[in-house]
Amino acid sequence: MQFLAPAALAGLAAVSLPVIIHLLNKLRIREVRWAAMRFLLAAAQKNQRRVKMQDLLLLILRCLVLALIVFAFARPTFQAVEKSSLVAGDPLTVMVLLDQSASMGASDGVETRFAAARTATLSFLEELPSGSAAGLLLVNDSYASPVSRPSRDLSLVRRSVELAKITDRGTDFQPALRAAIEALRNLPGRREIHLFTDNQLSGWRTLEPVREFLKTAPDIKVFIVTPGAGSASTGNLAITNLKLDTAIPVAGQPMRVLAEITNHGEAPVDGVRLTLSVDDDAPSADAVVGQLAAGGTRYVPLLVRLPGTGFHTLTAALPSDRLAFDNRRTLALEIAPARDVLVVESRRGPAPWQGTGHFLASALAPVDEEAASRHYLHVTRVTAADVDASKLSGYSVIFLAGADPLLPAAVTGLAQFVRDGGGLVVMPGDATPADLFLDAPWPDLLPASINPPSAPSQGTIEAGPYNNPLLTLWNDPASGNLSAVRFSKVFSLDPVKSAEVSTVLRLADTTPVIMERTVGKGRVVLFAAPPVPTWTNLPLHPAFVPLVHRLYAATAHTSSLKLNLAPGDTFQAPVPIEQLNRDVYVRGPGENAKIVAVGRTELVGTQAMLRVRNTSDAGRYTVYVGQNERPDFYFAVQSPSDESDLKTAPSDILTTDVIPTATAAGASAPAAVAAPSGPLLTARQLWMIALAAAAFLSCTELMLALRSSRSR
Repeated sequence: MQFLAPAALAGLAAVSLPVIIHLLNKLRIREVRWAAMRFLLAAAQKNQRRVKMQDLLLLILRCLVLALIVFAFARPTFQAVEKSSLVAGDPLTVMVLLDQSASMGASDGVETRFAAARTATLSFLEELPSGSAAGLLLVNDSYASPVSRPSRDLSLVRRSVELAKITDRGTDFQPALRAAIEALRNLPGRREIHLFTDNQLSGWRTLEPVREFLKTAPDIKVFIVTPGAGSASTGNLAITNLKLDTAIPVAGQPMRVLAEITNHGEAPVDGVRLTLSVDDDAPSADAVVGQLAAGGTRYVPLLVRLPGTGFHTLTAALPSDRLAFDNRRTLALEIAPARDVLVVESRRGPAPWQGTGHFLASALAPVDEEAASRHYLHVTRVTAADVDASKLSGYSVIFLAGADPLLPAAVTGLAQFVRDGGGLVVMPGDATPADLFLDAPWPDLLPASINPPSAPSQGTIEAGPYNNPLLTLWNDPASGNLSAVRFSKVFSLDPVKSAEVSTVLRLADTTPVIMERTVGKGRVVLFAAPPVPTWTNLPLHPAFVPLVHRLYAATAHTSSLKLNLAPGDTFQAPVPIEQLNRDVYVRGPGENAKIVAVGRTELVGTQAMLRVRNTSDAGRYTVYVGQNERPDFYFAVQSPSDESDLKTAPSDILTTDVIPTATAAGASAPAAVAAPSGPLLTARQLWMIALAAAAFLSCTELMLALRSSRSR
């Protein structure tokens, strides 16, 4: 047993007070003889032994009460003092770092890692010597600072620990360690940092900068405490990504959604049910995850329909396991109403099929004339002479499909259209001379200079896999392939040297046939051939329709709203100026979440904006402006996928020169400082026991004293 406040043991001298009082009372006895005394003498001599035993027992009880009170204030503990040099009675200045990242939610069936770490933190604070000071930082991918600098008010620190909650954020130890070092750097005395964590390996991505920074403060010791890190279940099946695999999401039409499932456990899984729900309703689609090896990853497709335009959320879910946060993942998206598309073409006759944009227009809206008016893409076909520069802003994407040269006013309007966020697809053809694009503003718009056409040495396209989002659909064999696509003639494209330029597709001889460039807020895509069969069989290939739709989706001017955030990011959205200074209400994730006020809309420049800053929990958020009963926005918060990997780092990760290797989630990796375990009593428990015993003995002494006085 050790005492955290040994100076209080000097109070044991007070134990002598009952003895001194007892002896003084004996000296005050005076003998007085009186006539009837001889009749009581026999009875007094008979009870003398009992009276002396009662007096002795009362004296012992009074001494024990004082001894227990002194014992309690000396703060005894059975726990051994660790390497942290907690020498009894020697004050310590310490920064406590408590990990509240998502991985701390892993459970052993009884308690989570976070609960174990919080208990260990409170026990550590209880055992600090008198005169010690402590600060508290909550660690995630950044850090929060409830007590940013060491304070002698340890009750404040303990209260902050008790109020701390786990979040769905990632793990990065570097920011908090740096802040702790700076908080201790200029303070006197012994200084230490205690990190209570699961020591997740992914949290040490910036390990070398941490090691170098620690060298700047060699007198500050760092201890890693891992309570419960090795006790959680090793099985963890996680949804690590959720994305649309449909080029243009349309209300009422089937959409393909891909859920990435990763097995972070040590054993294969099979036959696990995956569900997908729309707007937090009952699941509307499901699938079964087949055999998935340990450490394996697979995309599972699901088909779903959205009920209408506007904002929606999709939530994929797996059965619950010991790490809850990654069993659900939510994706927010906005379904736009019907959009207008302009196809500029050249024509060899009055019939629609005689235009160079015929195959392209048919792919954009692959329906008959009667259904075309109800299609989500309204396609307008014109010749170059009919392009009205004043109406270009009404289109989302403009295609130049083998068109004749545009009028100068149309070219100027087209350049401004792209810079303002519009999409432009250029497909030069027989009616388009190569030197047409030498004059301004074309060099500032196109991703490559266009040279005269020629027959390629190899007309087939390069084999996959493809990295550009336009083509990733064909990495899946179930979606077909592009091996049958041929180009009989192509314009020679000389790429512009710019970071904003990239090549989407090449021929087998490395000749580029599709290139793209970001210009202002818009995007320009350049083809090396027009969409006509005399140049390429691509318009006749089954892949042409999905390729055109993905091309439209990649270039269309879409909302700039960021609907899917990382935990801690701020959601912001423009609102009509009429809603300026309106209250903003939010319902966060969870079935029992309540609508709470988070602020007001504010003026940013000339635009009214709303902001939602408290986004630490993953899931769907519903935003209301003013007293609207219908939601104005939905957005989603998604936890980082690497939080699902529960592999832990070695205990000596800060000192070893060896590159750290992972320890399995269920393995009992040694910690730099072991967490308290076993049946040993903490200092707080011993303090309460001592005070309770003193109170009990005081009551006992009082009752015995009353009984003794009556019997004498």
